[in-house]
Amino acid sequence: MKYSVIFAVLALGAAPAAHSQCCGYGMSYDNVVVWPQPDLRVPVPTRTEVKKAPPILPKSKPAIQANARTLAQHFPPEKRAEMENIYVKSMDVYLQVEKKLGWTPRDMAGGLAAFLVGNYMVLKGVEVSDEEFAAVANQMRAQNKLQGVNTRAEADKVRDVFEQSAMIGAFMALAFKSNQQQPQPPAVYENLRNAARENLQLVLKGDPSNLLVDKNGMRFQ
Repeated sequence: MKYSVIFAVLALGAAPAAHSQCCGYGMSYDNVVVWPQPDLRVPVPTRTEVKKAPPILPKSKPAIQANARTLAQHFPPEKRAEMENIYVKSMDVYLQVEKKLGWTPRDMAGGLAAFLVGNYMVLKGVEVSDEEFAAVANQMRAQNKLQGVNTRAEADKVRDVFEQSAMIGAFMALAFKSNQQQPQPPAVYENLRNAARENLQLVLKGDPSNLLVDKNGMRFQ
C-alpha cells in the first residue's frame, strides 16, 4: 500500500462520524465478547509451546470488502468510499506481513496482535520490529480465552473481528510510518493518537500510556 494514500487521509484530517458505538478510526466492537480482554501477564510461550498452541482460524469465508465497508460507515459520507478502499488495501498489507512471518493464513492471534501493535505504534510514536510483533502474536495465541473463541461465538462474528482488527492494525502502522516520512500538523496526528488510545482502552481495559512492547510481548509497566 503506497504511503501517498495514507498521506491524503491524514492531510484531510478524516475522522469518525461519531463515537457512540465506534472507537478510533472506525473500530466497532459491539460484539466485544469475541475480542476477549487479553491477560498481558501471560508470558510469551517458548518455541515448543508455540508449536503446541494451534492457530485460531475463523470458520466463515473471508468478507474483506464487507468488513471494510462496515468500518468505513463510521466516517462522514463523503469519506466512506475512500476509507473502504483504504481498509481493503490495509488488509492486503496485513496478509503480506502474515506470509512474511510464516504464520498460518488468517490466524486470529495475528490479526489481534496487529490491532494492538498498530495502535501502540501510533500512540507511543515508536517502531515495533517483526520479532516484537511476532512475540505479541504468540502471546495472544497462548490466551485460553482466545483459544476457545470458535466455540463461544458465531462464526461470522469471529471472522469479522479478525478482519476488522487486521485492517485497523495495518492502517495504524502505515499511518505511523507515513507520518515519519511526511510529518502532519500536530493537531492532525493528535487526532490519530486519540483514536489509538481509545482503541487500546476498549480492548485492554487499562491505561495504554503504561504499555510496553518488546521481545517479551506486550505488558503494562
